[in-house]
Amino acid sequence: MEKTMIILAQIVGIFAVVSFLLSYQQKKRKSIIIWNAISRCLYIIQYIMLGAFEGAVLDILGTVSSVAAQKKDTGFIAKHLKLTVTVINLAIVGAGLLLYENIFSLFPIAGVLLHTGAFWINNEKTIRRISFLGSPFWLVYNLASLAYGSAIGDMLTMASIALAMYRYDYKTKHN
Repeated sequence: MEKTMIILAQIVGIFAVVSFLLSYQQKKRKSIIIWNAISRCLYIIQYIMLGAFEGAVLDILGTVSSVAAQKKDTGFIAKHLKLTVTVINLAIVGAGLLLYENIFSLFPIAGVLLHTGAFWINNEKTIRRISFLGSPFWLVYNLASLAYGSAIGDMLTMASIALAMYRYDYKTKHN
């Protein structure tokens, strides 16, 4: 792989990280999801540039899940919520298994299921807790895929979510 492409991919990854970190600093569920979707689009570009197609496909499906979760109280999705969540999650698992290359291929499946699965929940505190659990899975995958900007982002994401949990979940309760 060309060195310039790797460097450009890392830069895109850093912008993805910034967007992802901003998502968990939002107070409202809708803002969390919008910033998360922007971040996922940038991650998709980064993974394509690095040839990490499993990460790209799973982030595409993660974006679909995030957008659907944002619209969970309207139209078809509201009427068929369990079916919608099941189909999206099966698509994530199926795509991940179809693109399986090695043991590291399983990590982004778990990561995206946790990150996007949290958005189907109405409670912001729970969204942050479940999302936090997805980051270590992405960290392992990103290190294995040479997505170092994203790996740094995963560590920062865990710190950012922990800060948001303190600000919105712990501090508010104890003041």
